[in-house]
Amino acid sequence: PEIGWDISTHPLPDVPNRGRGREALTTDMFATYLSGWNNYSAELKEVSGAGEHVILVAHETATMRDTGVPLERDLVQLWTVRGGQAVFLRVFRTKAETLEAAGLRE
Repeated sequence: PEIGWDISTHPLPDVPNRGRGREALTTDMFATYLSGWNNYSAELKEVSGAGEHVILVAHETATMRDTGVPLERDLVQLWTVRGGQAVFLRVFRTKAETLEAAGLRE
């Protein structure tokens, strides 16, 4: 319930850069993010981890709702997991940035 997030390294329009709480994560962050796209899909490309860190690389495809401009990119997430529960999410533009934030190197 107290999950937090920080997407300030990959800010998005109309989405808060930081927040806390499961309800806020699903409504303020995820729902707002997804509302900007048509035909959104994400394919999990890679999962890796060390200690309490889990790195996910997802390939996103969508069409921007207002402009029709297509999107195709990889999105890298760093999840902190404690006691089997996700407690914090950070989003990065590259895997290298994510590894550095987690104190890991390729």
